[in-house]
Amino acid sequence: MRSVEKFIIVRDKVKIFSQIKETGAPVWLIVTHGIGEYSDRHHYIQKLFGQEFNILFYDLRGHGRSEGKNVYIKDFRTFYQDLEDILDFLQNVYKAKRHILFGHSMGALITAGYMQKYAKAAFYPEKVFFSAPPVSFPGTLGKIIKQTPKRALKYLSEFIISVKLSGLIDLRVLSHDARVYEDYVKDEFNAKKLHSKLLFGLVKSSKLVFSKPLKIKCPAFCAVGSDDQIVSVEDIREYFSTIEKKVTLRIINDAYHEMHNEIEKYRLPYLEFLKESLITRQVQSANELKRKVGP
Repeated sequence: MRSVEKFIIVRDKVKIFSQIKETGAPVWLIVTHGIGEYSDRHHYIQKLFGQEFNILFYDLRGHGRSEGKNVYIKDFRTFYQDLEDILDFLQNVYKAKRHILFGHSMGALITAGYMQKYAKAAFYPEKVFFSAPPVSFPGTLGKIIKQTPKRALKYLSEFIISVKLSGLIDLRVLSHDARVYEDYVKDEFNAKKLHSKLLFGLVKSSKLVFSKPLKIKCPAFCAVGSDDQIVSVEDIREYFSTIEKKVTLRIINDAYHEMHNEIEKYRLPYLEFLKESLITRQVQSANELKRKVGP
């Protein structure tokens, strides 16, 4: 296996840090992480699929080792464009012809937004996997967001002043394994405070993206823990049963938000579903995919 680290320069000249694990496989797997973290927290993907795919991990702008103001985004759509530029990079530099997209939490929202508006028929993913997507949010916060008009969310996301906020996400409910919280807070690359502009942009984009179908033209899968306290499990279930019905949804009993970091009895069912979704299920032929998405 060939492993390299590269900075991918996207359209506005920001350098996006990436780790490329190349095995010579015909399919690439692109991994998009969640808010406040960075790509190293998803290297279990390498253990699962290192023999099956070439893998590209990258740090979102403003996260980890990528350039950009720390945990901040001026326009959330820039994340979609960064993913588009990364895929262009794979095509141009590595001559990639086939790929799969994986996104966790905010990374799942970015993947969904990309699929909805930016995915190109000429280089369309063969499969897409969403891990704990923020379709909505639980509790009082979720109710407030639902009742807030889109115009108000748009105003908040475009507000020039942004401040760093802490305590909005309870890191202790990432996993039932207490070591996950301890490791998170000790890691200097994980953000402990998040910019309000990034948070408002996430909320606005979530409401926009998940108010209508994604119109995905390839096999797509979603998993969420039944006891997730960071995203709304109820709203994920409703969205994928009434609005976007073509995504296969699996609820992992009793698991929290980071199913991949859970204790074994919750982690294993998730990893089995992930492997089944990306490997066991038959991948569509190039001709069939071309017929579905057009020339």
